Amino acid sequence: MCFALNRTRKRQKDMKFPTRILWGGIRVMVLFMAFACAFNQLAHAQTTDENISLTITDRNGQALPYATVIVESAGLTYTADAQGRLRLKPTLFTTKGTRLTVSYLGKATRQLTITHDAVAKDKKINIALDDNNLYLKDVQVNATRAPRNSNSSMLIQRNTIDNIQAYSLADIVQALPGKAILNTDMHNASFLTLRSALQGDLQNPLDAYSRNKLNDYVRNAAFGIAYVVDGTPLSNNTNMQLDSYGKWGGIKMFDRRFNTDNNENVGSGNDLRLIPASSIESVEVISGVAPAKYGDLSSGAVIINRRAGLTPFYGSVKVQYDIFNASLGKGFALGERWGMLNLNVDYLHSTRDRRDKLKTNANIALNATWTHTISRALAWENTLAVDFSKNVDGLKSDPDATLNRTRTDRQNLRLALRGALSPQQNALIDGIDYNFSLSLSHQYDMHEEFIANNRLNLITDAYTNGVHETDVAPPYYTALLEIDGKPLALSANVEARRTLRWSRATHTLSLGVFARHEANHGRGKIFNAETPFYDGGQGGRGDRSYQYRNRIKLNQYGLYLQDKLVLPTAHGTLNATAGLRLEYQNQRFAASPRINMMWALDNGLSFNAAYGISYKIPATAFLYPENVYFDRLVYSNYSNNANERLFMYKTKVVNPTNPNLLSPYTHSFEVGTAYANSNFNTSLTGYLKIDLRGISSEAVLDTMWVQRYETVSQPPNQRPIYAPKGNPELIIDYYYTPRNLLYSRDAGVEWIGNLRNIKPLGLGVNFSVVYNYSLYHHQGERMGTSIDLDKEAVSGIYAPTKNSSHELISTLSLTKQIPTLGLIFNLRLQNFWFRHFNRHGFDIYPIGYVDRNFRRVYLDEQQRKDIRWAYLRLKDNEPVNISQPIIVPNCHLRVSKEIGKQLRLSCYINNVFNYRPWIERQGERIYFNQPPTVSMDVSYKF
Repeated sequence: MCFALNRTRKRQKDMKFPTRILWGGIRVMVLFMAFACAFNQLAHAQTTDENISLTITDRNGQALPYATVIVESAGLTYTADAQGRLRLKPTLFTTKGTRLTVSYLGKATRQLTITHDAVAKDKKINIALDDNNLYLKDVQVNATRAPRNSNSSMLIQRNTIDNIQAYSLADIVQALPGKAILNTDMHNASFLTLRSALQGDLQNPLDAYSRNKLNDYVRNAAFGIAYVVDGTPLSNNTNMQLDSYGKWGGIKMFDRRFNTDNNENVGSGNDLRLIPASSIESVEVISGVAPAKYGDLSSGAVIINRRAGLTPFYGSVKVQYDIFNASLGKGFALGERWGMLNLNVDYLHSTRDRRDKLKTNANIALNATWTHTISRALAWENTLAVDFSKNVDGLKSDPDATLNRTRTDRQNLRLALRGALSPQQNALIDGIDYNFSLSLSHQYDMHEEFIANNRLNLITDAYTNGVHETDVAPPYYTALLEIDGKPLALSANVEARRTLRWSRATHTLSLGVFARHEANHGRGKIFNAETPFYDGGQGGRGDRSYQYRNRIKLNQYGLYLQDKLVLPTAHGTLNATAGLRLEYQNQRFAASPRINMMWALDNGLSFNAAYGISYKIPATAFLYPENVYFDRLVYSNYSNNANERLFMYKTKVVNPTNPNLLSPYTHSFEVGTAYANSNFNTSLTGYLKIDLRGISSEAVLDTMWVQRYETVSQPPNQRPIYAPKGNPELIIDYYYTPRNLLYSRDAGVEWIGNLRNIKPLGLGVNFSVVYNYSLYHHQGERMGTSIDLDKEAVSGIYAPTKNSSHELISTLSLTKQIPTLGLIFNLRLQNFWFRHFNRHGFDIYPIGYVDRNFRRVYLDEQQRKDIRWAYLRLKDNEPVNISQPIIVPNCHLRVSKEIGKQLRLSCYINNVFNYRPWIERQGERIYFNQPPTVSMDVSYKF
């Protein structure tokens, strides 16, 4: 934690939402079309053949309406019409073949390669999909490398989600390489970090030394990940459910203050528990360089595609010891004119500790998706999605306490309109994709507690500087603190694209414009000063109400341009995606160039490299912190007679806002190689990620002169007469302000492989070995916590220390499937080879000090070691080196059995062999594996 001297700060100015960006976007779109037209005239060998017609059906020839088709090389996603038909431009198909991925809800995803010569002979292609069940061969139950949007993309399909019996997205991401497989935890906010030794798992027993748990570095890493659901961004930017950033420094927020369930994710990543797994069809995780269309990120992106399609009723019930989850869905055909409607409902209830009634969790989530064709001539498909989620556990009270109640309400309503249209032959552009969304949430936290006022808590309700009269709070009362937030998010994104053939090269040009407006219209922090809490030792930093409405807001807008190149070469194909994103955020412009390149040889070997810059806007919790109120009692005259009783306190109001706070940004580098054939594929990737201007709390010293008073006389039944007592006293305290102080550097290697079938065992093998190294530290100076006004040097100034962590984790997944029986076994062996924490660069000698006038004085190398300043030397002069003392293996078993084509039974056992190695430290056992957990899942298609 760093300290600094007080400085003058100004309130950050509100930004006006730039409606002119819409007209600017139209002008840019016109320029793009003019450029595409000119490019089209220059390009030779441009085909004028008619479009290629695809028809997507099941094995019985029934059309699959609104099936999804992805052209991998171009990175384009198409939606079929109500008859399962789709038309593609012939320019998308190369002489060496173009890979298509075809998917539909309830059907097995199919990948096929189609060459230009093949489509030249036959303009009509029929693609049939099988039912997705365990009677199919080679069912994939692991996350796989799929360089679709990025070289680093990992794809998690529905089969994998079912295999791990995920309750929420928090369980799904554990399928990623290098992620610890843990028991489901629905009582702590769960968030994701990518390519970092700082995992952020609050309940990860490997972090036994508490060095890698929730801290500012983990917060920044998690906050920098963008989440996109069906093209709509999910944001945690305007989450303000915290109890005074300036007072607690972003460390002690609402949940930690009152020791309730940890729902804290302010200034951190999205809470993954709130995204139910039952509605997810697939998840793509980009841990490296994301395409230019994805913004407001610094650490990667998670792209979620939900389940939508024509299906019978399907339901699932999952049960653990302390968790119950039920979901139900159905896809309805509304006729050719009205399209298709998909409904999904998910309910989850969990109890952390049956002895503690304050720690329960119950949520319900509803989703409705309506897809229909607006114009067949334009191939215009439109989708309207409505999502609603809410926790339904309500008010929770502790029956063993006199009065101790807490309430956490979270509800969200999101409307999303997305669509794509593809004008036909000779049109100026090939397609237009659009996405508009509105999200309104209500976040409410309340804690109510009975207080016996034995300490004579005072009423402090002044919002201005000066000395104020007050009275003591009642002898017995109920203290109540509420935080009411209503985050609002509006987003719009429109993209036009054109695919052109220039000689042997195919260019897919994309131009997009976007705008986002976010605000928090909640009532804010609501506190009754006449019934104060007693926090124990916070010395004078009082509670006040703070209104969010008409104050908390963020605006972002900009455009991006991208070219996806496919160039056949003599021995392979060169793929390159280069883009530039220009955006205005946090009152500044930012430019983010990004490029992904891959050279795929014909023999299955490929080489890739990527580089990119990305920016993440600061959270409103950092941009709009509430004022800090220093309250000091200066006079006390207690009497049972209200006319004689008098208390006075002095208040100093400090605004902790930092108007110079900048957006954190990241440089990402990546190189790798891969090999694939029909039965085996593997990839080796090295990465380097440099995060700059990360946000942390800086403690700022603050001084306050306090004049005490004493009673001179006490007239009967009148106010006392008082006078100054002694000289004014200088009191030193501190508050917190956000600063761009953090620097981190992450590097590592990922080795991933998949062997489909080891004959004659019929065994599938998937493995990953991940090494992560993270170096992280504050930039700038830090001050000690010891303050002595009687000495020449009031406080010392010290150089920052550096921290590093590294780890090696391997996962081996063995899958045995018996298709004739619809039976599959999956055993996951995870080894934590080592985890190491190191604090280095620690120096006990000061580099300067703060004098009695609170001015900084710096010392040279000889002066800093002078005996004169010995009292400023730090006592903790040893570096810290903590290593995982033993190799920690773990094993998890999953078994699924399909009965007929409607019923599936599954069982999942974490730590199946109950292996829990431990060490003893300071007389306490520390376990490195969690206890076994059994989960049962019953799925049925009606």
